[in-house]
Amino acid sequence: MAGAQPGVHALQLKPVCVSDTLKKGIKFVKWDDDSTVVTPIILRTDPQGFFFYWTDQNKETELLDISLVKDARCGKHARAPKDPKLRELLDAGNLGGRLENRMITVVYGPDLVNISYLNLVAFQEDIAKEWSDEVFSLATNLLAQNMSRDAFLEKAYTKLKLQVTPEGRIPLKNIYRLFSADRKRVETALEACNLPSSRVSGGSPPRSFLQGNSYIQRSKRWGRTGL
Repeated sequence: MAGAQPGVHALQLKPVCVSDTLKKGIKFVKWDDDSTVVTPIILRTDPQGFFFYWTDQNKETELLDISLVKDARCGKHARAPKDPKLRELLDAGNLGGRLENRMITVVYGPDLVNISYLNLVAFQEDIAKEWSDEVFSLATNLLAQNMSRDAFLEKAYTKLKLQVTPEGRIPLKNIYRLFSADRKRVETALEACNLPSSRVSGGSPPRSFLQGNSYIQRSKRWGRTGL
């Protein structure tokens, strides 16, 4: 239409912005329906807003791809434990307000049918509200849902970097799992960059995996010199 305002659409395409609070991490208590055990965790987001990752008391790290998040609910809209014992464990101390107001549910999955839940309890009511709002904002960002090829490569590298060994190296099994379609080509790309492959035992330091090798890996991995 002649009277359409093009700026309306531009205002909706806001770049991904991860707050310092999410990057530094927040303490939560994680719980599951099929267990009476609660797990204290520190939940963080990488600076690019690709993943949530948390570390438990055993220093084990788990990831959740933000692009899979369908909803983030808090308060009365969040899921609540049905087991009275589990509810009592989550409400121990009652430090930051009512348990119902500190509940968070992150709904995620490949589609709206095959979904799973990440159940969390914050220590403060305002933290629950702030965190769930920011999670939903990241998950529904239009630019994040339509990333460029380079952004997808950066996302793949970020995933590898977040799952390093205690020695700070990227396990080879994670690289092969990430690019599982063609193991032979992955080996060739790693060798071309002078990085360990299955033929040479060891892992890759994250910095050496990135610096000076991205374009070589790209051409070797996809077999296209124009990339």
